[in-house]
Amino acid sequence: MAEFTVALAGNPNVGKSTLFNGLTGLKQHTGNWAGKTVSTAEGSFDYNGSRYKIVDLPGCYSLMARSAEEEAARDFIRSGAADLIVVVCDATCLERGLYLLSQAAGLLEHREEAGPMPQAVLCVNLCDEAEKKGIRIDFKALERSLGIPVTPCCGRTAKGLLTLKKLLASLAASCPCACASCSLGSPYRRLPSAFSPKDLAAQAVTYTKEHYRKREERLDRILTGPFTGTAVMVLLLLGIF
Repeated sequence: MAEFTVALAGNPNVGKSTLFNGLTGLKQHTGNWAGKTVSTAEGSFDYNGSRYKIVDLPGCYSLMARSAEEEAARDFIRSGAADLIVVVCDATCLERGLYLLSQAAGLLEHREEAGPMPQAVLCVNLCDEAEKKGIRIDFKALERSLGIPVTPCCGRTAKGLLTLKKLLASLAASCPCACASCSLGSPYRRLPSAFSPKDLAAQAVTYTKEHYRKREERLDRILTGPFTGTAVMVLLLLGIF
């Protein structure tokens, strides 16, 4: 039976662990990488005669290795141990997930092993929450711009999990040699060199509930403003102490 290693990478609280449990059926164990204080969950599932080992990497907002979580995720991606990499992002905050994807692409270009480039998938999770907030994402536009498969998903209801499994099986069966004749091989090589998460998110995301967007913008101005943001932080600190 052929075995493939699939790494799940993503920001904290994007439903990555829920997606992991849905794929593996809760058959997981926790193991520490040598020299690390951060643990990662591992599990597996069988599909179409192949076994897929799922590695749930620590959630992080960046791969610049400012923390133990970032260092652990960065080292695993760069090691070349994964055959497929699924970057999980939050449908309600697509730009943040695209930012992590752009960093992962850079790491793969400078990975430690000189073997075939791992296949990549962008999994947009929490689509049910995005729908409630009136957020629509043009997944086909994302695929055209990124050059990698993009699939919507809802880990809590298992909607989209079978599609993700089929997609992983299709990519695993494709040619990994990155040759010009391979239609699916080495998709990260097709990522745009000037990939802008902000611009791409602006192109792919539309809001059908304008009041939600305006409310979010007002909150952002208050919480991140140079004066109001400082005042809010001081009030929170006073409340804590």
